[in-house]
Order: sequence, then C-alpha cells, then structure tokens
Amino acid sequence: MALNSSKTAKLASMKFPIRLPFMKKVLPAILWICLGGLGIAIAGALFYLYSAQSNASGKRTIKTLGDSVVISFDASDVPHIKANSATDAIFALGYVHATERSWQMEINRRLASGRLSEILGKDTVPIDRFIRTLGIKHAAEKQFDRYPVRTKRLLQAYADGVNAGNAQLGWALPVEYLLTGSKPGYWSASDSVAWMLMMAFDLGGNWHKELQRLELSQFLSTKQVWEVVEPYTQDDPVSNVDFSKMYRDLGVFNPNPGPTESSFKKKLPSTELANFDAPGGKDGLGSNNWAIAGKLTESGKPLLANDPHLGLSVPAAWYMAHLEAPGLNVIGASLPGVPAIILGHTDKLAWSFTNTGPDVQDLYIEQLDPKHPGMYRGPDGPLPFQVRQETIDIKGAPSLRFLVKETRHGPVISDAYARAHRAIDTEHFALALRWTAVDVQNQSIVGLLEMNQANDTESFKKALRKNYAPMQNVVMADSEGNILYQAAGVAPKRVLHQGLYGVAPAPGWDKQYDWTAYIPFEQLPSSTNPEQGWLATANQKIVADNDPNPLTGDWESPARYDRIVQLIKSKSVHDFAFMKKMQADTLSLGVMPLMDLFKASTPTHQLGPQVREITANFDGNMKMDSQAALIFNAWEDQLTQLLFSRLGYLFTENYGPRNFTIPLTRLIQNPNSPWCDNPNTEKIESCLDASNQAYDLALAQLSEQFGDKPKNWEWGKAHIALSEHRPFSKIPFLGAFFNLYQPFPGDGFTINVGRLEHLKAENPYETKQAPSLRTIYDLSNLENSVFIYQSGQSGWVQSKLYRNMSPLWANNEYLPLQMKPETISRKLELNPK
Repeated sequence: MALNSSKTAKLASMKFPIRLPFMKKVLPAILWICLGGLGIAIAGALFYLYSAQSNASGKRTIKTLGDSVVISFDASDVPHIKANSATDAIFALGYVHATERSWQMEINRRLASGRLSEILGKDTVPIDRFIRTLGIKHAAEKQFDRYPVRTKRLLQAYADGVNAGNAQLGWALPVEYLLTGSKPGYWSASDSVAWMLMMAFDLGGNWHKELQRLELSQFLSTKQVWEVVEPYTQDDPVSNVDFSKMYRDLGVFNPNPGPTESSFKKKLPSTELANFDAPGGKDGLGSNNWAIAGKLTESGKPLLANDPHLGLSVPAAWYMAHLEAPGLNVIGASLPGVPAIILGHTDKLAWSFTNTGPDVQDLYIEQLDPKHPGMYRGPDGPLPFQVRQETIDIKGAPSLRFLVKETRHGPVISDAYARAHRAIDTEHFALALRWTAVDVQNQSIVGLLEMNQANDTESFKKALRKNYAPMQNVVMADSEGNILYQAAGVAPKRVLHQGLYGVAPAPGWDKQYDWTAYIPFEQLPSSTNPEQGWLATANQKIVADNDPNPLTGDWESPARYDRIVQLIKSKSVHDFAFMKKMQADTLSLGVMPLMDLFKASTPTHQLGPQVREITANFDGNMKMDSQAALIFNAWEDQLTQLLFSRLGYLFTENYGPRNFTIPLTRLIQNPNSPWCDNPNTEKIESCLDASNQAYDLALAQLSEQFGDKPKNWEWGKAHIALSEHRPFSKIPFLGAFFNLYQPFPGDGFTINVGRLEHLKAENPYETKQAPSLRTIYDLSNLENSVFIYQSGQSGWVQSKLYRNMSPLWANNEYLPLQMKPETISRKLELNPK
C-alpha cells in the first residue's frame, strides 16, 4: 500500500540517531588494521630486499666445484674470475651468470625449449609451438652428443655453476619469479647449445623475406615484388626466375587470404604469434666493426671498434666478465647461457663480430597428397613425413598436444606460423624450412672456447673454422700490429642467376633447388693487413676474391659502411678519441636520395613556412636536438604509408620489421611512378603531389603530438630507445617498472644506429634496435680498452646496477674494460666442499 504524502513528509522530517559510540570504536580498529597491513607489507619488502642476494660477497661453499675460485668485482661490477683450471673458471662464470641474471637465463631457457607457457599461460603458446616445431632443443641435444669430451666437460661445468648459483639464491629470488609464481629450472649442458641456436635464429631472418615475396606474389608481378622487397643491386637480381608466375601456375596460393588478426584467430588459436614476437625476422639486426692499422694511428698500434646491433632488452643481452686460469686469460662480453666470452680480448689480441647475413635459410613448398595425408611429393615419388608429438603444458589451461611434421628439407612451419599458413593452399601444399644451424655437425661452442684460449691470430683463425652458425664477419687486431678479417661459418653453395638463389620459396620436389654442398672455409671472404691500412664491415655486401657468387641476395644497405669509410679517410692519423666520435656519428647517408624531394615539397599546413625555414639546411644528421630530423622522419613515414598502404595487410604487418626506405628511394627516382598515384582519386598524382600530402599529414601529426611550436620539436623527444623486459614489457605499470627508456639519436642508416618501429609501436619513432654494446680496443695498451651497453650488469630490478649504464650509453660515454682494475668493489670466494 502506498504511503500518503503527509506520512512521507513526516518520515522525511524524522531524525534517526547515529551510533557515534560504535563508529568511534570501529574506525580506529579499521585504521589500525590498515596501518598494520601496511607495516607488514613494508617489513616484508624490507626483509626481501635484505635477503635478496643482489650484491653477493663473502665466501660460499659448493660441493660441485673442483678448487677454490676468487671473483673480484671492479667499479663497473665486471667480475674478474681467477681459478686454478679452465673448468673451474667456466663453472664460476655459470655461477655468476645465475646469481646476476637468473630470470633472464630462465626465460631464455624456456624460450629455447618451447616451455614459456608453463609459467606464463596461454599467451605464449604460439611461440612455444613455433619453437617446438623448429626443434631447437632436439637439435641442441643431438649436437651436444657429438661434441668432443673436453667441451662436454666444460659445458657441464658451466651448467653445474648455473644450478649452484640458482640454489644459492635461496627463497628471495628475483621479483619476476614471485610475480609468475615460478622457480629457477634445471640448466642442462644442452641448454647452452640451444641458446646458441636461438642467437643464430635471431640473426638469420632470410626466410621471412622469402615468405614476404611469396605473399606479395599472389597480388603482384615478380617485377613489382622486386620493387617492394628490393634486390641489393637494383637492375640485377641474383635470380632471374619469374617466381610470381611460377606460384600462380602451380596453384600454390590460399584462395581466401587475409590478415591474421581476423579470421585466423579462430581457425588457428595456437599458431598466431599474438603480442609475443618470435626472434628473427627483422631488418637491421647487424653491427659495425672496423680496425685501423698502426701506420694510420697515433700510437703506431692498431685500434679496433665494435658495436653489435641486437634488439634492446633489459637486462641486456651481454654480460661483461674476465676469466683467468692456466692457459686462459680473456675479458669481454659474454652471453648469459653460453660458457665463453663472445667478443673481447686476450692479453695479446682483440676481436669483433658483425653479422655476415648469408642466406642459410630456405623455404620449400611441399606438395601434399590429399588422399594420403602422411605423404608428400619427393623428386622420385611420394615420401612419408617424419612425425613426432609435442605437448605444451599451459599454466591455467589444459595442455596442448600437436604433431610436428618434417620433410627431407626440415620442419613444416605452415602448421605453426599463421602467416605461412595463410599464404598457401594448405590442403595441397605445406611450407618447410631448411636451416644450417640445426645440422648435427654444428659445433660452434667448441670454436668459441678455443677462441678464448687462442694465443695468436693463427690459433684464433683455426678456432674460427669451427664456427658454424651464425656466420660472422670477424675483424681482429693484435699487439704485434696485425689487422685481419675472416668470414666464419657455413653457407650453402649457390651459383649466380641459377635457380631462385634462395630469394623465394622453391618447389620442394625439384632437385635443382636442393642444397648440394657448403662453401669451403678457404673460399670465404678474408683479408690480412690490407695495403689501405684499415678493415671495416657493417653488414654490407662482401664477396670473396676466389668466389664471385655472393653469400646472399639480401644484403643490408651499405650506408653505415660507406659512412665508416668516409670517416676513416677523413684523417691521416687516428686516435682513441676519434674512434669514440665515429661510434657516436649520426649522419644518415641512407636518406640522402630522399633529400631533394623533401626540400622541393611545399606543405599547405599553417606551420609550413616555419617548418621549411627550419629544414632548409638539413643535411641528414639525426642529432637528438635536431628539429629538422624529426620533421624529416615524420614526412618520410607518411610518404611511405601513402605509397605502400595499397598493399593492405601485407604492408601494415611488415612496416617496422622490414625497412621500406630503400624501395621508397628507388621508386621516387621516377617522378611519375605509378606507386605515387593515389588509386582512390581521378587525378593522376606525381611523387611531388604525394610528397606534399605526406608533408601536411606529418605536420598535423607532429603539432598534435608535440604542440604548435616547431622550434620546440626535437628528434630526441620522439626517438626513444626502449629496452624491453621479458615478459613484462607490455604489461601496464610493470612495463614502466622494468623497462628502460632513453632519448636517442640516429636512424636505421647511421653508425650510431636506431631503427624505427613505425607501425609496430604506438610511437612510430620508437627504437628497439640500436647498439646493444660498444667496445673499443687499444692494441698499444689493452688496459685502455672501454665498453658500454644500455642497461647494467645486474638483472635485479631493485639494484642501481640494473640501469646505471643507460644514460652513459645514450650519451656515448664509456667505462673501462681492464684486466687489472684499479678498484675492487666486492669479492666473492667459492670453495669446494
């Protein structure tokens, strides 16, 4: 029954008593509970920080150690490991890797064995499935079985050291373990071999370009494909095969292709790579190195510089260390997970690496028999697949069981990689991958260990013969004044202009496309004490004097190499300071062909007159404080999108991992290129028309992002170097806590490189590929050598040594790399039980 209005008013006017005595009792109790909880949390955090062995010192007793080892950490936290045997030194390196970089090693071990999902859940199933399909861990175990006994012992000593180091951490593990509810797993000797294979995969991305050419061939002619994924020599591709027509004639293509983000998520939930990128598949994973002979230096002895361009991560890929034992005295950059110094110097010689970039990965189109799904077409008739079952355990979800199929060429990746699956008619075809690194003969770690113990350049070059994958450009210098270059690794023999030369997937049943042999070591490019007095590599084309067939058709742009040569030739005498200046150089020769069009363009945007005044004298120098560098890069980005966005998802999926600057510069050489015409308008636009439109779009974007005062725009405000943490980099709040950010100069073509992410990041100017390490060696006195990288020695996020090098790296400053440091900050003594 409804209340009448008078009763309602009466109720509304009534005052109900508030129980103040009750509230006075409850509120203080609640407050005390909150304060108590906060106090417990603070006490727990303090107890954790106190218990965490993020800065270990003192004595440790370890039962698996042979003899006592002393580890002295210098002012830069570089450990100097002094042992009575190489075995104990390697054990101690494993111990230090584990105590300083435990989580990094755990995530890398799981990545290489396809076991991320056990602790990270369903988001990483796609990458686990892909790595399991490649068979990285299986290949590592087979290779380890064939290693020499001495190397096996050293690998086992390293694994014992890792496991001992993890055990010593106790309950206060790095915070990543607490956040994921996990613990360090057992490190086996073959895990080190597997991580070497992952590094080889990261540096070998040719198969991605083959796949991209296959995808484009469904919609473009071969000539047009070459315009998008360009040959190194514009008018002379290494292959003359009309592969686009060949694929159409074979009926290879998926009749219903489309972007993986839509339909394929439902069809292939366990093959989509989601947000966790697979290693490899990016342009620009290269490096710079150069050596200047004594006749061109102030000291009369060689100078050697190196800066590898790996993806930026935190902790960094590298960990500096010094190993000293009878027959062993080496200092430099190690990779946590590998029992050796990868880049560095002994007491007599120094060495450096860049990626040679040979074509060591080929995709093969295998024809299926729909009536017999276990068979595929071979050269002489049907052949059975080799099949194995894999099981991925998934945190918080049922396990995934699937079959991995292999052909005579290698694993079928179209069952495990959505882009490969999408590109072809999978009812009648499959894509298999042939890759040198998984050969059972691969014994690259043997070579590394022998390099560390080499006492002269001859023994060092002998050790290089055992490097299998990845192939590297090795530039060396010694205290006697020698400078040497050697390409080291294996690559298949190819003959110029015969067959596909590895540029696109080949019919797997046709013998003419099979690998027949590898190039002998004696036929690989090399040089000793050249008359010019210097050596340099920067992933440019390198051809041996006795073999005219290039190692690949997909070399990197020569822009960095050309700039290195310019700088070396700019002076008659070089010193240590000039080597630093060279590593800091930010003049981009790669964008010079775009400069005329850029400066001829006239934006209609209201900021146009101011901006043209700022850019009038722009010379391509990508300095951090340059307004013109930011304006130019925004213009180039918009012009690239205008020209290539007609490719749809085949552009948007690749703009970032792939570099479109080279095809852009070649297309605009024709001012009326059909690529410059907007297909959505009746007018036929020229490249200048497209450039004017791109300029307006760029200024609109920049004014929205940085304000309407172009004089306040700076390249360093947009071009941010991001060092990503695995796996928390993209998780809100956690990413900001674990990642490192630094304003950074350069672009994808500068010596001080900083490749742009474009469509692969919210900030298109962000860079995740830059110098992952810089080293300079003075062969007149190797104690003058220096290094820097972008994070710090420690993998403990709460440590100041997690990030202490970051600002130094961004500003091209260095730390000493000395075998006999002046200062020791802490000591750790390992004793056998």
